[in-house]
Amino acid sequence: MFEAQLGAKKFLATVPPGGVTKGQRFVSTMRELETIEIPVPLGAWRDGGRDCCGDGLLHPLFLNTVFFPCIALGQIMTRTGLDWMGDPANKLVSSLSCANMTVLLTFWLAMNASFAFMLRVAWERGRYLTSEHYAVLALFNVLVLLYMVNLTRKVRGSIRNKYQIPEEHCVGLEDCCCAAFCMPCAICQMGRHTADFDTYRATCCTKTGLPRQVELAPVTFYEDQYQNMNEEGQGQSHVI
Repeated sequence: MFEAQLGAKKFLATVPPGGVTKGQRFVSTMRELETIEIPVPLGAWRDGGRDCCGDGLLHPLFLNTVFFPCIALGQIMTRTGLDWMGDPANKLVSSLSCANMTVLLTFWLAMNASFAFMLRVAWERGRYLTSEHYAVLALFNVLVLLYMVNLTRKVRGSIRNKYQIPEEHCVGLEDCCCAAFCMPCAICQMGRHTADFDTYRATCCTKTGLPRQVELAPVTFYEDQYQNMNEEGQGQSHVI
């Protein structure tokens, strides 16, 4: 199946047995694209951790992971139902994960840009910033890095637990090692595992990194926990 468009209407077309070639006409039923659930593999990763470039260097997931890793991670957290701390959450809370990571990125850029501006002004006036200024900036960046490493570790662990993926190396420390030493590869692998880019295109600017109507199919493992959280979230919204 693949996403097709007829006029202004988008639908899911089914490829006939034997496949089709470019320009070929064929008959297909039109499945509405209101909400489409895609299955996620259980028991093993969809592909290897070193397959970051498997979909091409200009793939949205790869570009986001390289230049804006917090955005890519936020998209993965939103689609898998995790909050900004990497913990399971109801849909209302998890839907804000990507927005929260965007705020973090904006704040990080603003802080570093402000320091660069201060440095330039001081240099033009013939002055020099003290070591305390550099120490504050270094501490800020180290804290952001540690937060990203810990968040990547927790998200990877949550995905492994949810989809029953065993550790293969450094048992007990695999998530931590991948997050600390191979963060881009780990984020890319999680993004590919929780998507089906052969059928549905990736997007840079949606909160899940997928077309807006595409969601992950539910799994029995942890499903009761997520259902209870969603019910609690709906109950709180009714009280408000």
